[in-house]
Amino acid sequence: MRTWFGRGKKLQRAVTSCCLCAFVLYGYDQGVFGGILENEDWLRQFNDPGDTLTGFITSSYNLGCLLGCFKNFFVGEKLGRRWTIWVAMGWILVGAALQATAFTRGHLIAGRIVTGVGTGLKTSTVPMYQSELCEGTKRGRLVSAEVMFVGIGIAFAYWWDFAFSFVGGPFAWRWPLAFQAVFAFWVIFVVFGVPESPRWLLNHGKRQEAIEVLSAVYDKPIDHPDILREVESIEAALSMEAEAEGSTSWASTFRKDKVSTRYRVFLAWFVQFMNQAGGINLVVYYILTVLTANVGLEHRLAQIIAGCIQLMFPIGSLLPTLALDKMGRRSTMMWGSAGLSFSMMMVAALLSQVDDTSRGEHLLLDQ
Repeated sequence: MRTWFGRGKKLQRAVTSCCLCAFVLYGYDQGVFGGILENEDWLRQFNDPGDTLTGFITSSYNLGCLLGCFKNFFVGEKLGRRWTIWVAMGWILVGAALQATAFTRGHLIAGRIVTGVGTGLKTSTVPMYQSELCEGTKRGRLVSAEVMFVGIGIAFAYWWDFAFSFVGGPFAWRWPLAFQAVFAFWVIFVVFGVPESPRWLLNHGKRQEAIEVLSAVYDKPIDHPDILREVESIEAALSMEAEAEGSTSWASTFRKDKVSTRYRVFLAWFVQFMNQAGGINLVVYYILTVLTANVGLEHRLAQIIAGCIQLMFPIGSLLPTLALDKMGRRSTMMWGSAGLSFSMMMVAALLSQVDDTSRGEHLLLDQ
C-alpha cells in the first residue's frame, strides 16, 4: 500500500497533523465569531441585531454541530473515517463561503448552521481516527493534544480578528470568516494521502488492506508478529461488540446492572453537557462584548485583553497534553473543574460590582 507520506513515523506525523489541524479549525470556528460581534461594519451590515438575535445567530452554529453529530451517528460507519472527514470539510467550506458573503441575517444564520454541521461530523470522527492510527502508548497524549489545539485555534482567531480590525470596512470581518477555508483545504489535502482506519477496514471485511495499513503505520512487514497481534486484538474486540449488539438493546443502556452501565453512560453525558453549560462559552463567544458593554472598556483595549484571555486555553491544556497518562484522567478533570468553578464565580462576583464605566475599568485593571 502506498501513501503520500511514506511509512512509520512520517505517516504517523501526517495523520497527527491532519487531526490536530482539524481541531485548530474547530477552535477557530468557535473563536472567530466572538471577535467580530462588536465590529462596527458587521453591526451596520446586519442592522445592529439586539442581544437576543445576536445570541441566536451565534448559537445557530452550535445547533448545526448537534445536527452534524446526529448525522454522523447514522452515516459515519458507512462512509468510513476518511470519507466522513472529507464530507465534513465540504460542509465547512460551503458554510465559510456563506458566512463570508452574507448580506442578510438569514444568509449568515444559514452559513453558521452549515459550518456547524461540518464541525459536528468532524469532531465526532477525528478523535476516533487519531486513536485508531497511533501507538497505544501515545494515544492518551495525542487525543488530549487535540483539546490544546482547539485552544490554539480559539486564541489565533481572536488575534486574527484583532489584526484585521485595523483594516476597517467589511474586509475586517469577512476575511476572518473566509479564512476557515485555509484549514479545511489543508485537512482535505492530507486526508487524501493517509490510509483508512484499520479498525474500520476489519469491521467491513477488508482484512488484507487493514494489515497493509498497520504495516505502513508501524513500518513493519505484514507478517510481523506485532502486526498480526494487533489485527487479532482488533478482531477480538469487534467480535465482542458484535455479540453484545445481538444480545442487547438501546433500553439496556439505561438499565442498572452489575457493571453500572447506566451510571457510566449518564456520567459521560453529564460531563460533556456541563463542559458546555458551565459557562465557558461566555468566554469564547462573548468576552469582548462583556468587556465593552458590561465592564466599559474602550474597544481596542477590550480586544487586547480578550485575546490574552483566549491564550489561557492552550496554556491550560499544555500540562495534560504532556503528562495526562501520568496525571490520570479523573484527578485532572476534577482539579480542572474546580478551577473553572472558582474562575466563573470570580467573574460573576466582579461583574456584579460594575456600576459604571469608570468603576468597571478600575476593577478589571486592578485585579
